Amino acid sequence: MIPQWGIIVLDAIGVAALLVGLVLLLLRPRPFGGPMRLLLIAVIAVSLFDSAANLLEWSGVLPEADLSEDFFRPMLPILWLFLFVVALERADRDRLRRSYDRRTAVHELALQLTVSMEPQAIMAEVVEAAGRLLDLPAVAITTPHPERRELAVRFNRGLFAAEADAMTIAVGQGLIGAAFQHRIPYQTANPAEDLDPGCAAAAKRLGITHAIAVPLPFRDATVGVLWAGHTRDSAFADEDVQLLQTLCAHAAVAIENARLYERTVESEAKYRALVENAQTAIIVVDAYRNVTFWNRGAEELFGWPADEVRGRHVEFVYPEDCRADVVYTILPTMQREGSWSGEHAAVRKDGSRFTAFFSLARVLDAEGNLICTLALASNVTELVQLREQLFQAQKMETLGALAGGIAHDFSNLLTAILGAAALLRDALPDGTDDHESAVAIEQAAQRGSRLVRQLMTISRRQPAGRETVNLNDIINEAAQLIQRTFPRDMTLVTQPAGDLHTIRGDPSQMHQVVMNLAVNARDAMDGGDTLTITTENVTLNADDPFAQGLKAGHGVALTVTDTGHGIPPEHQPHIFEPFFTTKSEAQGTGLGLSTVYAIVAQHGGRITFATETGKGTTFRILLPASR
Repeated sequence: MIPQWGIIVLDAIGVAALLVGLVLLLLRPRPFGGPMRLLLIAVIAVSLFDSAANLLEWSGVLPEADLSEDFFRPMLPILWLFLFVVALERADRDRLRRSYDRRTAVHELALQLTVSMEPQAIMAEVVEAAGRLLDLPAVAITTPHPERRELAVRFNRGLFAAEADAMTIAVGQGLIGAAFQHRIPYQTANPAEDLDPGCAAAAKRLGITHAIAVPLPFRDATVGVLWAGHTRDSAFADEDVQLLQTLCAHAAVAIENARLYERTVESEAKYRALVENAQTAIIVVDAYRNVTFWNRGAEELFGWPADEVRGRHVEFVYPEDCRADVVYTILPTMQREGSWSGEHAAVRKDGSRFTAFFSLARVLDAEGNLICTLALASNVTELVQLREQLFQAQKMETLGALAGGIAHDFSNLLTAILGAAALLRDALPDGTDDHESAVAIEQAAQRGSRLVRQLMTISRRQPAGRETVNLNDIINEAAQLIQRTFPRDMTLVTQPAGDLHTIRGDPSQMHQVVMNLAVNARDAMDGGDTLTITTENVTLNADDPFAQGLKAGHGVALTVTDTGHGIPPEHQPHIFEPFFTTKSEAQGTGLGLSTVYAIVAQHGGRITFATETGKGTTFRILLPASR
C-alpha cells in the first residue's frame, strides 16, 4: 500500500508536468492547432485540476469532498476519446491533403512537360519534383549511352559533378541496370551492395539507408531509370513508389516527344535546306493554283523573288500565248492521271522566254482531296538546242551515207560515159552537129563528176589530205576570184587577223568552204550590198556552248557576213540539209552549205549562223589551231 506522502509526491510531480506541458502548448502551439489544440488544452487543464484537487485533499487544505473523483475524473475519458477522434481525423485530413498536393504537383508537372521540348530540361524538372515531393537527398536520371550498353547520369540532385560523371551502369547489372532491363521498380535496404560502386559511394556520403530504381517506360522500350534514396529507417512506401512511377511515366513520354520533336526539327531543317538550295526550281501551289512555296532555284530560273510571288497565281511563269495550252491540255491530264511532265515554254520576270522541263504532281489527302500541287522545273533550252543539233547531225549522217552510196555507183557510170563520150568526140569530125553533141555529153558528164565529188565529201568517203593551212592565204586567193567573177556593184571586205594561228586541213576543201559561203551570200544580195570575210584567233573553252565538243585551247574563227535578204525562219532548220535549196533548178543543187557543213565537221570544227530577214546573214566557223 502506497503511503499517503508518496501519493502526495506523485500528484505533485503530475501537477508540475501538466503545468509544463500547458505552458509549452500555449507558447509553442505547433505542431498542434485548431480543434485538436483546444482539446489538448482541455485535457491538460482537467488533468491538472484533478491532480491539484487530489493533492489539496490529501494535504488537508481542502476538505475530503471527493471533488476529483466525482467531477474531474469522469470527464477525462470523454476528453481523451474526443482527442483520439480528432487526432485520427486530422491524420486522415493531413494524409488526404498530402495526397492532393502530390497529385496537384504531378498534374502541374505533366502540363509543364507537355510544352517542354528539351530532354535535359524535362529530366531536370522531374528530378526536382521527385526530390521536393518525397524530401529525398539524392535523385538522378540515367539514360542509355547511344553507342555502348551502359547507362550514364544525365541530370541529378544531391550528387557532386565528379560522382555523376563517374557513374556508368551496365545494362542488367545492379539495382539500376536490372530496373532498366526488366522494366519494373527495384528497391534495396543495402545500397552498399546492390548499387554500382559510384552510386554506392555517393549513397554512403549522403547517409542513404534505402535506395530505389524506377524505369522510364515508353511503349516497348525503356527510356532511362530514375534512381533515388532517403535516410529514413523504413523502405519507400507504396504511395511513394506509385508517385515515382507516375513521374517516370510522364517523363518518358515527354522525353520521347522532345526527342521526336528535335529529330523532326532537324529533319525539317535539313530537307528545307536541301529544297531551298536545290538547283532545280521547286514550286508548291495550293488548290487554287496560288504559290505557297518558291525556292531559290525558282528565283534564279524565273527571276522572281519569293516575297513577290507568294500568294500569286502561278500562271505568270507561262507566256501569255501559251496559257490556254496549260488550261486545256496540262490541267486535264493532271486531273485525270495525277501528274504531268514534259517540255513547255516559260517566261522570266524580264520577259525573256526559254524552254523548261516541268514535272507536276498533285498531292492528295487520305480522302482524295487536293492539298497542293508540286512542280519541279529546269531550264532545258540548251538541251533542246543540242538535241536539235544531234538530230540534224544524225539526219546529215544518214543523208550523207545515202548520198555516198549513190555517188559511188554513179561515179562508175560517169566513168563509162566520159570514156565513151571522149571516144565518140574524137571519132566525129569537128564542126558537125554530132561532134557538138558528143562534146555536150562530155561536159554534162564532167558536171556530174563534180557533183559526185561534192556528194563524196558530204558522205566523208572522199579522202582529204592534211597539212598546215593559213586561212588568210585561203581568203586572199578566194578574194581574187570573187572580185573577178562576182558582180561589180557588190563590195567585198576582208579583215584577216595578224599572226593568225594555222590549222591542220585540206587547202582545197577550205577554199571550197570559203567559196561556197561567198556564192551563197552573193545569191542572197542585191546590188550595193557588202560581203565581209574575217579571221581571228580565239580561245576554245567548255563555257562557250558553241565550242562544246572541241578540245580546249587555241582556235581560229572564220566569219562570212552579208547584208542580203537573210534566211526566213521556216528555212533555217534545213539550210545544211543536202539538196535543200530555195533557188531555181538552174541556180543551184542545194549542196553548197551541206558541203561546207561536212568539210567543217571533217576538220573537227563547228559552224553556226545568225540571220535576220532583210538585214543579212553571218556564218561563223570555229576550227582548232595546230599550235
